[in-house]
Formats: sequence, C-alpha cells, structure tokens
Amino acid sequence: MNGFPEPIPRPGPEQQPQKPPAAGRPHHPQRPDEPSWNLHLESIGSNVAGHFLTESPSLAVLAVEDLCWEAATEDWKHRKPHWWRPRARAAWRAEGARLDAKAARLCELADDVFQEL
Repeated sequence: MNGFPEPIPRPGPEQQPQKPPAAGRPHHPQRPDEPSWNLHLESIGSNVAGHFLTESPSLAVLAVEDLCWEAATEDWKHRKPHWWRPRARAAWRAEGARLDAKAARLCELADDVFQEL
C-alpha cells in the first residue's frame, strides 16, 4: 500500500463479439485490383479512389481545397448570429454566399480534374 486510495473500477465500453458473415453472404476481402473508395469530396458529393491522389497532383489540390472548404463551412454553421443582430446576420449570410460560390468553383475544378484522369 502506497498511502493512496485504491482506484475504483469503472465500467468501460463493452466489446461486442465478432459476428460471422451473414448467412448466404460470404465474406470476401477486397481484391487488390479493386479501387478503394476511401476519399469523400464533400463539396461535390463524390467519392474518389485513394490511389488517384498519388497519380494526379491536381486531384491532391482538389482534395485539400475541398477539406478547407468543408472546415470553413462547418465553422460558418456554428457561428450563426442571433436574430436580433441583423448586421451580423447579413454579414454571416454574405459569408455563406461566398462559401457557396467556392463550392461551385470546386465543382468546376473537379470536372476538369476528372476529365484528365
């Protein structure tokens, strides 16, 4: 005993047992020749295979721009001013319009990038 009280055991998250694949649907691991759809571009609402990022610098730029747009949009949503602050609401709506315009530009950029792939 070191003079400190013994820690009280606290319940943690219970681990769920692994379930076997559903009957009639055998589990097939992903084949190496199949694309991995692991990148979602929120501004255009599309998925992109991750291996294209190394093949296309333009797609990497698009992914970074999309991430920046998504972070700015989330920040904008959480800063909505109260209704009794009309000037602040007008500025907030103008900022939302600029974010919408940027999303439109990202869609145009995505069209160009996807055509070069």
